[in-house]
Amino acid sequence: MNQTDPIASARALGGAFAGLLDAPTRIAGALAGAMTRTACGPCEVPPPCWEPRAAGTCCLELSPGSTGTIRVHIVNCGWTPQIYIVTALGKLAGLLTFAPTTIVLGPQESGTVLVTVHVPNGLKIGQRLTAPLIVRGCLNHFARIDIRVSDCTRCSCCDIVIDDCQDHIHHWYDHFYCPRPCQNLRGSTTGNVAGR
Repeated sequence: MNQTDPIASARALGGAFAGLLDAPTRIAGALAGAMTRTACGPCEVPPPCWEPRAAGTCCLELSPGSTGTIRVHIVNCGWTPQIYIVTALGKLAGLLTFAPTTIVLGPQESGTVLVTVHVPNGLKIGQRLTAPLIVRGCLNHFARIDIRVSDCTRCSCCDIVIDDCQDHIHHWYDHFYCPRPCQNLRGSTTGNVAGR
């Protein structure tokens, strides 16, 4: 029969017990290190599901009285026919013409809408016009149009690609978004904000 030293056994048992007590601290430290390497920062919250999806920026540099062209290439990624409507918002709405304004694409089909930009003669050199171009289909998309008025035309054409694919994934963060429109500032001079 082997005899063991009771003091050595007590030390071994105490060391094992101390290791068990220290394990949660080591695991938490390892997880915190992994989270700091992979976690998203507070500024990287994904956009809400109801917000139009960004399709990039189209920059044009046009002279007064000239025209530019924006080619909007739309792809229907779905398996049902889809109607697409292209419009513009803001100051650019009156400067743009669409050919066509509405197209119907079958499953997996693609089509192109030509948008012509007409720069009025009265615009000043150096003036900038920026507004969104909206494409409504299965989902809503937008592209930022940035027009710089220059003494001569340097960039008169750009392409925008819209992949209109339905998002079948229900994300956890979809539940935390609610519409928060801009506040109406009327009556703010009196210090009274309606509904607050």
